[in-house]
Amino acid sequence: MPLVAASVSLDSPLVVAALAVLAVVELGLLAWALVDLSKRPAERVAGGSRLLWLLLCLFVQLIGPLLYLVVGRLHEAPRQVPPPQAPGGDGHVARAAAALYDAAGPRRRAPAGSAADTESTEPAVELIGVGKVFRTAAALDGLSLSVPEGSVFGFLGPNGAGKTTTLRILAGLARPTSGEARVLGHDVAGAGGDVRAVVGFLPDVPAFYKWMTAPQYLRFAGNLFGLRGEALEARVAALLDLAGLTGVGTHIGGFSRGMKQRLGVAQALVNAPRLLLLDEPTSALDPIGRREVLDMIAALRGRTTVFFSTHILADVERVCDTVAIIDNGRVVAHAPIDELRRRRGGLSRLAVEVDEPPLLVAALEGAAWLRAVEVAEDGGLRLATDDLEDVFVDLVEGAPR
Repeated sequence: MPLVAASVSLDSPLVVAALAVLAVVELGLLAWALVDLSKRPAERVAGGSRLLWLLLCLFVQLIGPLLYLVVGRLHEAPRQVPPPQAPGGDGHVARAAAALYDAAGPRRRAPAGSAADTESTEPAVELIGVGKVFRTAAALDGLSLSVPEGSVFGFLGPNGAGKTTTLRILAGLARPTSGEARVLGHDVAGAGGDVRAVVGFLPDVPAFYKWMTAPQYLRFAGNLFGLRGEALEARVAALLDLAGLTGVGTHIGGFSRGMKQRLGVAQALVNAPRLLLLDEPTSALDPIGRREVLDMIAALRGRTTVFFSTHILADVERVCDTVAIIDNGRVVAHAPIDELRRRRGGLSRLAVEVDEPPLLVAALEGAAWLRAVEVAEDGGLRLATDDLEDVFVDLVEGAPR
């Protein structure tokens, strides 16, 4: 009959503590027996042989470990673990995001406006005259905006503009002093567990248990949302794939900053949320780390609503559909990104040398960021493009103080 092992995890702190107590008791009994044998006369030992009892004590102590080492271990051919794959090319991230939300079911999967999306009439986020005062300092001053469901929304502003305060209010970690904040049609102040269960949040400086591995951390986060068994394992596998951490066995304490940020985004997605709140997720990352995190965010478009704060203009241009620019706790602009650049933006001029200018002109036709293109006397091209940086500086410097 095969041996049946109890389904108890040796990683459990209670199990580890019980085993430690058992080991101490066992060693204590062995020491007691050996000391007693050394002091007790042979005529007061059963059989009259102290050596026999000494060998018996040692044999019983050793038989368990010897049996395990000889016959208890099953030797398998080493599995070929695929190298960690960074998110990116060939649609890898998009496929991983699709697998995550397809497994979560149609309610979470439906893009905004689809027939299955029965709640798309309500914006994912709505702020109405929200104010937040810390003692005498106003962090938010009548902030109002609306975020359509299924979009990637850029929340842009300089340091100290009120971005983090806004995200903390939306996540339920702070209460507004005035106004109303609504998430998925519910007032944040009175939202219950059913609403919070479909919201994911990544703070600007995420903290991790450094002794855990990425799979262990994601299982821990999944358990907090009630995920168990095969559903949890499937979710963890999909998130590791999305974050490019499949096969990584290193403890989180040994991760790079970029790996930690990707794990942080994966943790915020463990419940396959309908709203994902990200507070400056690309801050302090190198260009490769930023690209990997932005690829993850872009892959979520239409599957969940991403509310993404940053002060890095290039990140907003790369992944966002709509942008709000805030300064001193007030919205100074709120529009689709192409409209905002055309309405208030300046121009950047680029000189491009190509072998066949007409082919490039045809390829660029209809590009939303392109204002004008002309052929220079030397045969090269001169492009006039919208510049979001000019928009940002113009609006922030011109905002009332």
